[in-house]
Amino acid sequence: MPPPGHRVRQFFHGMAIPLHLLRALWADPVARRQYLRVGVTQALAVLLLSIPLLPSRKKDHEPTERRRYSLSFGDAGEDDAEQEPERQRFHQEMERKAAELKAKVREASGGVQATTGERARAVAEAVKELAEVAKAEARERQALVEATKREQEQEQERGPIDRLLGRIDQEVQFWVTVFGIMQLVQWVVIALSRDYHDSISREASLRTALEPEDGPLTPRVRLDVPWMRKKVSRRIRAFVVFIVGMPVLYGLTAAFPIRHELMAVLVPAWSAYWLVVFTTARSAYAWKDAAPRAPWFLRGWRWLTTRVPGFRWGFLQRYGDFWTRRTREVFSPAAETEKQPWAFAGLTVVGMLSMLPLAKCFLRPLIPVAAGHLLVARQQAESTTAPKHLEPSAQAPTASSTAA
Repeated sequence: MPPPGHRVRQFFHGMAIPLHLLRALWADPVARRQYLRVGVTQALAVLLLSIPLLPSRKKDHEPTERRRYSLSFGDAGEDDAEQEPERQRFHQEMERKAAELKAKVREASGGVQATTGERARAVAEAVKELAEVAKAEARERQALVEATKREQEQEQERGPIDRLLGRIDQEVQFWVTVFGIMQLVQWVVIALSRDYHDSISREASLRTALEPEDGPLTPRVRLDVPWMRKKVSRRIRAFVVFIVGMPVLYGLTAAFPIRHELMAVLVPAWSAYWLVVFTTARSAYAWKDAAPRAPWFLRGWRWLTTRVPGFRWGFLQRYGDFWTRRTREVFSPAAETEKQPWAFAGLTVVGMLSMLPLAKCFLRPLIPVAAGHLLVARQQAESTTAPKHLEPSAQAPTASSTAA
Protein backbone atom coordinates (compact mmCIF):
# COMPACT_ATOMS: atom_id res chain seq x y z
CA MET A 1 0.00 0.00 0.00
CA PRO A 2 1.24 3.54 -0.65
CA PRO A 3 2.75 5.41 2.32
CA PRO A 4 0.49 7.84 4.23
CA GLY A 5 0.50 11.51 3.40
CA HIS A 6 1.26 12.96 6.83
CA ARG A 7 4.91 13.01 7.88
CA VAL A 8 4.36 11.58 11.34
CA ARG A 9 2.23 8.78 9.91
CA GLN A 10 4.93 8.10 7.33
CA PHE A 11 7.47 7.78 10.15
CA PHE A 12 5.41 5.20 12.01
CA HIS A 13 4.55 3.50 8.72
CA GLY A 14 8.28 2.93 8.14
CA MET A 15 8.68 1.58 11.66
CA ALA A 16 5.75 -0.82 11.28
CA ILE A 17 6.77 -2.53 8.03
CA PRO A 18 9.30 -4.95 9.65
CA LEU A 19 6.57 -5.97 12.10
CA HIS A 20 4.21 -6.72 9.22
CA LEU A 21 6.93 -8.81 7.58
CA LEU A 22 7.44 -10.72 10.82
CA ARG A 23 3.72 -11.32 11.06
CA ALA A 24 3.68 -12.67 7.49
CA LEU A 25 6.49 -15.10 8.33
CA TRP A 26 4.85 -16.07 11.60
CA ALA A 27 1.59 -16.98 9.87
CA ASP A 28 3.23 -19.89 8.03
CA PRO A 29 4.48 -22.78 10.23
CA VAL A 30 7.38 -23.64 7.93
CA ALA A 31 8.58 -20.05 7.60
CA ARG A 32 8.14 -19.51 11.35
CA ARG A 33 10.25 -22.55 12.21
CA GLN A 34 12.99 -21.47 9.80
CA TYR A 35 13.02 -17.92 11.18
CA LEU A 36 13.19 -19.05 14.80
CA ARG A 37 15.73 -21.79 14.12
CA VAL A 38 18.13 -19.42 12.35
CA GLY A 39 17.74 -16.52 14.80
CA VAL A 40 17.97 -18.61 17.97
CA THR A 41 20.92 -20.65 16.68
CA GLN A 42 22.86 -17.53 15.74
CA ALA A 43 22.06 -15.85 19.08
CA LEU A 44 23.21 -18.90 21.05
CA ALA A 45 26.41 -19.08 19.00
CA VAL A 46 27.13 -15.41 19.73
CA LEU A 47 26.56 -15.92 23.46
CA LEU A 48 28.63 -19.10 23.73
CA LEU A 49 31.56 -17.58 21.82
CA SER A 50 31.40 -14.24 23.67
CA ILE A 51 31.25 -15.49 27.27
CA PRO A 52 34.90 -16.68 27.44
CA LEU A 53 36.05 -13.28 26.10
CA LEU A 54 34.06 -11.09 28.50
CA PRO A 55 36.03 -9.18 31.18
CA SER A 56 35.71 -9.92 34.90
CA ARG A 57 33.87 -7.47 37.14
CA LYS A 58 35.40 -8.57 40.50
CA LYS A 59 36.80 -5.68 42.48
CA ASP A 60 37.25 -3.46 39.41
CA HIS A 61 36.58 -0.47 41.68
CA GLU A 62 39.32 -1.31 44.23
CA PRO A 63 42.26 1.17 44.19
CA THR A 64 45.43 -0.09 42.55
CA GLU A 65 47.73 0.40 45.55
CA ARG A 66 45.25 -1.34 47.83
CA ARG A 67 45.18 -4.32 45.46
CA ARG A 68 48.99 -4.42 45.44
CA TYR A 69 49.06 -4.33 49.22
CA SER A 70 46.51 -7.12 49.39
CA LEU A 71 48.35 -9.24 46.86
CA SER A 72 51.78 -8.73 48.35
CA PHE A 73 51.19 -8.93 52.08
CA GLY A 74 48.30 -11.33 52.44
CA ASP A 75 45.49 -8.88 53.28
CA ALA A 76 42.43 -11.13 53.31
CA GLY A 77 39.57 -10.08 51.06
CA GLU A 78 36.47 -11.36 49.44
CA ASP A 79 38.50 -12.46 46.39
CA ASP A 80 41.15 -14.25 48.48
CA ALA A 81 41.14 -17.30 46.21
CA GLU A 82 41.84 -15.14 43.17
CA GLN A 83 44.76 -13.40 44.94
CA GLU A 84 46.36 -16.63 46.28
CA PRO A 85 48.61 -17.37 43.22
CA GLU A 86 50.06 -13.84 43.31
CA ARG A 87 50.57 -14.06 47.07
CA GLN A 88 52.39 -17.40 46.76
CA ARG A 89 54.69 -16.06 44.05
CA PHE A 90 55.58 -13.10 46.27
CA HIS A 91 56.47 -15.25 49.28
CA GLN A 92 58.46 -17.67 47.10
CA GLU A 93 60.51 -14.74 45.80
CA MET A 94 61.19 -13.52 49.33
CA GLU A 95 62.21 -17.04 50.44
CA ARG A 96 64.55 -17.34 47.46
CA LYS A 97 66.31 -14.09 48.35
CA ALA A 98 66.66 -15.14 51.99
CA ALA A 99 68.07 -18.55 50.95
CA GLU A 100 70.67 -16.90 48.72
CA LEU A 101 71.83 -14.62 51.53
CA LYS A 102 72.00 -17.49 54.03
CA ALA A 103 74.08 -19.47 51.54
CA LYS A 104 76.49 -16.56 51.30
CA VAL A 105 76.78 -16.45 55.08
CA ARG A 106 77.51 -20.19 55.29
CA GLU A 107 80.03 -19.98 52.47
CA ALA A 108 81.81 -17.06 54.11
CA SER A 109 81.86 -18.62 57.57
CA GLY A 110 82.99 -22.06 56.40
CA GLY A 111 85.76 -21.11 53.96
CA VAL A 112 89.00 -23.06 54.56
CA GLN A 113 91.50 -20.86 52.77
CA ALA A 114 90.21 -17.57 54.14
CA THR A 115 91.67 -16.20 57.32
CA THR A 116 89.60 -15.60 60.41
CA GLY A 117 89.44 -11.87 59.71
CA GLU A 118 88.36 -12.40 56.10
CA ARG A 119 85.63 -14.83 57.19
CA ALA A 120 84.42 -12.34 59.77
CA ARG A 121 84.28 -9.54 57.19
CA ALA A 122 82.41 -11.75 54.69
CA VAL A 123 79.89 -12.78 57.32
CA ALA A 124 79.41 -9.13 58.31
CA GLU A 125 78.83 -8.06 54.69
CA ALA A 126 76.29 -10.85 54.11
CA VAL A 127 74.46 -9.99 57.31
CA LYS A 128 74.49 -6.31 56.33
CA GLU A 129 73.07 -7.13 52.87
CA LEU A 130 70.36 -9.27 54.44
CA ALA A 131 69.49 -6.41 56.79
CA GLU A 132 69.28 -3.96 53.86
CA VAL A 133 66.86 -6.28 52.05
CA ALA A 134 64.73 -6.56 55.18
CA LYS A 135 64.72 -2.76 55.58
CA ALA A 136 63.74 -2.26 51.91
CA GLU A 137 60.87 -4.69 52.31
CA ALA A 138 59.74 -2.89 55.46
CA ARG A 139 59.87 0.50 53.70
CA GLU A 140 57.88 -0.83 50.76
CA ARG A 141 55.29 -2.28 53.07
CA GLN A 142 55.02 0.95 55.03
CA ALA A 143 54.66 2.96 51.80
CA LEU A 144 51.89 0.67 50.62
CA VAL A 145 50.11 0.94 53.97
CA GLU A 146 50.29 4.74 53.84
CA ALA A 147 49.07 4.77 50.23
CA THR A 148 46.15 2.56 51.22
CA LYS A 149 45.26 4.90 54.07
CA ARG A 150 45.42 7.93 51.80
CA GLU A 151 43.14 6.25 49.26
CA GLN A 152 40.71 5.30 51.98
CA GLU A 153 40.68 8.90 53.27
CA GLN A 154 40.14 10.24 49.74
CA GLU A 155 37.35 7.72 49.21
CA GLN A 156 35.65 8.89 52.41
CA GLU A 157 36.04 12.56 51.42
CA ARG A 158 34.26 11.97 48.13
CA GLY A 159 30.60 12.82 48.23
CA PRO A 160 27.86 10.36 47.40
CA ILE A 161 27.35 11.97 43.98
CA ASP A 162 31.03 11.58 43.07
CA ARG A 163 31.00 7.95 44.18
CA LEU A 164 27.85 7.35 42.15
CA LEU A 165 29.36 8.99 39.07
CA GLY A 166 32.50 6.93 39.46
CA ARG A 167 30.48 3.74 39.71
CA ILE A 168 28.44 4.72 36.64
CA ASP A 169 31.65 5.38 34.70
CA GLN A 170 32.94 1.93 35.61
CA GLU A 171 29.66 0.33 34.56
CA VAL A 172 29.70 2.19 31.25
CA GLN A 173 33.27 1.07 30.54
CA PHE A 174 32.36 -2.53 31.35
CA TRP A 175 29.27 -2.60 29.15
CA VAL A 176 31.03 -0.83 26.26
CA THR A 177 33.65 -3.58 26.37
CA VAL A 178 30.94 -6.24 26.42
CA PHE A 179 29.15 -4.56 23.51
CA GLY A 180 32.33 -4.42 21.42
CA ILE A 181 33.19 -8.07 22.03
CA MET A 182 29.68 -9.29 21.23
CA GLN A 183 29.49 -7.11 18.11
CA LEU A 184 32.71 -8.61 16.78
CA VAL A 185 31.61 -12.17 17.53
CA GLN A 186 28.18 -11.48 16.04
CA TRP A 187 29.73 -10.17 12.83
CA VAL A 188 31.75 -13.37 12.47
CA VAL A 189 28.72 -15.58 13.13
CA ILE A 190 26.53 -13.74 10.62
CA ALA A 191 29.32 -13.65 8.03
CA LEU A 192 29.51 -17.44 8.18
CA SER A 193 25.72 -18.00 8.08
CA ARG A 194 24.39 -15.07 6.05
CA ASP A 195 22.93 -17.43 3.43
CA TYR A 196 20.19 -18.25 5.93
CA HIS A 197 19.30 -14.55 6.26
CA ASP A 198 19.11 -14.26 2.48
CA SER A 199 16.75 -17.23 2.43
CA ILE A 200 14.52 -15.60 5.08
CA SER A 201 14.51 -12.31 3.15
CA ARG A 202 13.44 -14.13 0.00
CA GLU A 203 10.67 -15.93 1.87
CA ALA A 204 9.43 -12.64 3.39
CA SER A 205 9.40 -11.03 -0.05
CA LEU A 206 7.41 -13.86 -1.59
CA ARG A 207 4.86 -13.86 1.22
CA THR A 208 4.28 -10.10 0.92
CA ALA A 209 4.01 -9.88 -2.89
CA LEU A 210 7.42 -8.29 -3.43
CA GLU A 211 9.69 -9.58 -6.16
CA PRO A 212 12.73 -11.07 -4.39
CA GLU A 213 16.12 -9.52 -4.99
CA ASP A 214 17.87 -12.92 -4.93
CA GLY A 215 17.11 -16.13 -6.70
CA PRO A 216 16.49 -19.50 -5.02
CA LEU A 217 19.44 -20.77 -2.98
CA THR A 218 20.36 -23.60 -0.64
CA PRO A 219 21.70 -21.92 2.51
CA ARG A 220 24.82 -23.28 4.14
CA VAL A 221 27.53 -22.21 6.54
CA ARG A 222 30.47 -20.90 4.53
CA LEU A 223 33.07 -18.17 4.36
CA ASP A 224 32.10 -15.91 1.47
CA VAL A 225 35.29 -13.98 0.73
CA PRO A 226 33.83 -11.84 -2.13
CA TRP A 227 30.98 -10.79 0.16
CA MET A 228 33.46 -9.87 2.90
CA ARG A 229 35.49 -7.76 0.46
CA LYS A 230 32.30 -6.05 -0.65
CA LYS A 231 31.32 -5.29 2.94
CA VAL A 232 34.74 -3.79 3.66
CA SER A 233 34.59 -1.63 0.53
CA ARG A 234 31.12 -0.40 1.54
CA ARG A 235 32.37 0.53 4.99
CA ILE A 236 35.23 2.47 3.42
CA ARG A 237 32.80 4.19 1.07
CA ALA A 238 30.50 5.10 3.97
CA PHE A 239 33.45 6.58 5.88
CA VAL A 240 34.57 8.60 2.86
CA VAL A 241 31.16 10.12 2.07
CA PHE A 242 30.80 11.07 5.73
CA ILE A 243 34.26 12.53 6.22
CA VAL A 244 34.34 14.70 3.05
CA GLY A 245 31.48 16.77 4.44
CA MET A 246 33.21 17.50 7.75
CA PRO A 247 35.47 20.34 6.44
CA VAL A 248 32.35 22.11 5.20
CA LEU A 249 30.73 21.86 8.64
CA TYR A 250 33.87 23.20 10.29
CA GLY A 251 34.15 26.02 7.76
CA LEU A 252 30.52 27.11 7.98
CA THR A 253 30.58 27.22 11.80
CA ALA A 254 34.02 28.87 12.15
CA ALA A 255 32.62 32.42 12.26
CA PHE A 256 30.13 31.74 15.06
CA PRO A 257 31.05 32.22 18.74
CA ILE A 258 29.08 29.08 19.61
CA ARG A 259 31.00 26.94 17.15
CA HIS A 260 31.40 23.96 19.48
CA GLU A 261 27.68 23.92 20.31
CA LEU A 262 26.80 24.05 16.61
CA MET A 263 29.19 21.20 15.80
CA ALA A 264 27.67 19.17 18.64
CA VAL A 265 24.37 19.41 16.76
CA LEU A 266 25.51 19.29 13.12
CA VAL A 267 27.84 16.28 13.35
CA PRO A 268 25.18 13.95 14.84
CA ALA A 269 22.66 15.27 12.30
CA TRP A 270 25.11 14.59 9.46
CA SER A 271 25.68 11.08 10.83
CA ALA A 272 21.94 10.45 11.16
CA TYR A 273 21.34 11.53 7.55
CA TRP A 274 23.83 9.03 6.20
CA LEU A 275 22.47 6.34 8.45
CA VAL A 276 19.06 6.83 6.84
CA VAL A 277 20.60 6.80 3.35
CA PHE A 278 22.44 3.54 3.96
CA THR A 279 19.29 1.99 5.40
CA THR A 280 17.59 2.87 2.10
CA ALA A 281 20.54 1.47 0.19
CA ARG A 282 20.13 -1.97 1.74
CA SER A 283 17.48 -2.72 -0.88
CA ALA A 284 18.50 -3.27 -4.50
CA TYR A 285 15.44 -1.23 -5.52
CA ALA A 286 17.26 1.87 -4.26
CA TRP A 287 19.89 1.52 -7.00
CA LYS A 288 17.58 1.44 -10.04
CA ASP A 289 17.84 5.12 -11.03
CA ALA A 290 20.50 5.31 -13.73
CA ALA A 291 20.71 9.12 -13.73
CA PRO A 292 19.83 10.39 -10.24
CA ARG A 293 20.23 14.04 -9.37
CA ALA A 294 22.79 15.26 -6.86
CA PRO A 295 21.80 15.15 -3.18
CA TRP A 296 20.47 18.23 -1.42
CA PHE A 297 23.76 19.18 0.24
CA LEU A 298 25.64 19.24 -3.08
CA ARG A 299 22.91 21.31 -4.69
CA GLY A 300 23.07 23.70 -1.73
CA TRP A 301 26.86 23.90 -1.90
CA ARG A 302 26.75 24.61 -5.64
CA TRP A 303 24.20 27.38 -5.10
CA LEU A 304 26.25 28.84 -2.23
CA THR A 305 29.54 28.89 -4.18
CA THR A 306 28.05 30.25 -7.43
CA ARG A 307 25.31 32.64 -6.30
CA VAL A 308 26.12 34.06 -2.86
CA PRO A 309 28.66 36.92 -2.72
CA GLY A 310 31.64 36.15 -0.51
CA PHE A 311 31.51 32.42 -1.27
CA ARG A 312 32.14 32.48 -5.01
CA TRP A 313 35.74 31.34 -4.73
CA GLY A 314 37.37 28.96 -7.16
CA PHE A 315 38.82 26.66 -4.49
CA LEU A 316 35.34 26.29 -2.94
CA GLN A 317 33.89 25.33 -6.32
CA ARG A 318 36.72 22.85 -6.88
CA TYR A 319 36.04 21.32 -3.48
CA GLY A 320 32.40 20.97 -4.55
CA ASP A 321 33.55 19.05 -7.62
CA PHE A 322 35.74 16.81 -5.44
CA TRP A 323 32.82 16.30 -3.03
CA THR A 324 30.59 15.33 -5.94
CA ARG A 325 33.06 12.75 -7.25
CA ARG A 326 33.48 11.16 -3.81
CA THR A 327 29.71 10.93 -3.31
CA ARG A 328 28.54 10.02 -6.82
CA GLU A 329 28.32 6.30 -6.05
CA VAL A 330 25.49 6.84 -3.57
CA PHE A 331 23.46 9.37 -5.57
CA SER A 332 20.70 6.85 -6.27
CA PRO A 333 19.87 5.83 -2.66
CA ALA A 334 20.31 9.45 -1.54
CA ALA A 335 17.74 10.56 -4.15
CA GLU A 336 15.32 7.85 -3.02
CA THR A 337 15.75 8.94 0.59
CA GLU A 338 14.80 12.52 -0.32
CA LYS A 339 11.50 11.29 -1.75
CA GLN A 340 10.49 9.51 1.50
CA PRO A 341 12.67 10.89 4.28
CA TRP A 342 10.18 10.35 7.08
CA ALA A 343 9.29 6.79 6.17
CA PHE A 344 12.93 5.78 5.86
CA ALA A 345 13.74 7.58 9.12
CA GLY A 346 11.18 5.38 10.86
CA LEU A 347 12.66 2.27 9.25
CA THR A 348 16.13 3.43 10.35
CA VAL A 349 14.98 3.52 13.97
CA VAL A 350 14.12 -0.18 13.72
CA GLY A 351 17.35 -0.79 11.83
CA MET A 352 19.31 0.77 14.68
CA LEU A 353 17.90 -1.91 16.97
CA SER A 354 19.57 -4.45 14.72
CA MET A 355 22.90 -2.92 15.73
CA LEU A 356 22.41 -4.35 19.21
CA PRO A 357 23.99 -7.73 19.92
CA LEU A 358 21.60 -10.66 19.40
CA ALA A 359 18.82 -8.39 18.03
CA LYS A 360 20.61 -8.32 14.69
CA CYS A 361 20.19 -12.08 14.35
CA PHE A 362 16.41 -11.55 14.13
CA LEU A 363 16.06 -8.14 12.45
CA ARG A 364 18.76 -8.18 9.79
CA PRO A 365 16.85 -10.20 7.13
CA LEU A 366 13.75 -7.97 7.48
CA ILE A 367 15.26 -4.51 6.91
CA PRO A 368 16.15 -4.88 3.17
CA VAL A 369 12.68 -6.26 2.42
CA ALA A 370 11.03 -3.40 4.33
CA ALA A 371 13.08 -0.84 2.39
CA GLY A 372 12.10 -2.56 -0.84
CA HIS A 373 8.41 -2.30 0.05
CA LEU A 374 8.72 1.44 0.68
CA LEU A 375 10.49 1.98 -2.63
CA VAL A 376 8.12 -0.14 -4.71
CA ALA A 377 5.03 1.40 -3.10
CA ARG A 378 6.26 4.89 -3.94
CA GLN A 379 7.13 3.89 -7.51
CA GLN A 380 3.68 2.35 -7.98
CA ALA A 381 2.01 5.44 -6.52
CA GLU A 382 3.97 7.66 -8.92
CA SER A 383 3.10 5.44 -11.88
CA THR A 384 -0.63 5.76 -11.17
CA THR A 385 -0.41 9.55 -11.10
CA ALA A 386 2.04 9.92 -14.01
CA PRO A 387 0.79 10.95 -17.49
CA LYS A 388 -0.20 8.01 -19.65
CA HIS A 389 2.37 8.78 -22.33
CA LEU A 390 5.16 8.37 -19.77
CA GLU A 391 5.86 4.72 -19.12
CA PRO A 392 7.56 4.14 -15.75
CA SER A 393 10.52 1.81 -15.61
CA ALA A 394 9.62 -1.64 -14.31
CA GLN A 395 13.05 -3.15 -14.29
CA ALA A 396 13.35 -5.48 -11.29
CA PRO A 397 16.61 -5.57 -9.34
CA THR A 398 18.89 -8.54 -9.61
CA ALA A 399 21.10 -10.32 -7.16
CA SER A 400 24.16 -8.65 -8.70
CA SER A 401 22.93 -5.19 -7.74
CA THR A 402 25.38 -2.98 -5.92
CA ALA A 403 23.11 -2.53 -2.94
CA ALA A 404 24.87 -1.24 0.15
